[in-house]
Amino acid sequence: MSVFCDRPMTDIVNLMDITDRSGAPFTARSAVIQRRKKLGEGAVRELFDITQQYWNQQVSHPQWHGLYLFAMDGVVWRTSDTRENSEAFSKHGNQHSEGNYPQVRMVCLMELSSHLINASAFDSESVSEMRLAAQLTDRVPDNSITLFDRGYYSPGLLHHWQHAGENRHWLLPLIKNTQYEVVCRLGRGDERVKLKTSPLARNQWPGLPEEVTARLLSRKVDGKE
Repeated sequence: MSVFCDRPMTDIVNLMDITDRSGAPFTARSAVIQRRKKLGEGAVRELFDITQQYWNQQVSHPQWHGLYLFAMDGVVWRTSDTRENSEAFSKHGNQHSEGNYPQVRMVCLMELSSHLINASAFDSESVSEMRLAAQLTDRVPDNSITLFDRGYYSPGLLHHWQHAGENRHWLLPLIKNTQYEVVCRLGRGDERVKLKTSPLARNQWPGLPEEVTARLLSRKVDGKE
């Protein structure tokens, strides 16, 4: 459908040589619209899953030190200002006014060498990227490392991501003023540290311990660490 985005839906259906029970060509525009409404979002999700699995199977993804490379990022966009969209998605605003358009938040899991999207999750703009990212935990393979930006810093999410499979790792820039305790030094600019978790985080993320261990790598770029 993306390839033929400039063609009417009925033209695309006719290319598939679909016929009705009598054998007549399936060309009625109203029938196409009715079938699309009946299928709903589940059909589009299934199509996405089938195509991404096929495309990823056709590519021999390289590894870095035995790990597959992934990245997580998110985006927010506006939708049409309709009653249905307003009921499903929130409007970003402030204490003085409400936004003009309902907004959708999406996060994607991407394989870095090919830039193929492996998984995605959608919801209202009011739902945080961290919660949407947690929905994709089962979609990342074992023996992998996932890059996050600092907006995903959450000991609960990162602990959940790491322990949902075997040999799963993550990497993200450290937020300024993050409190940690150095456990040991592994080398120059390489330390093992402990991060304390809050009672609120442990309540939101079942299984999160009071302390989590991470590896802190420090580098200087243009004289700044």
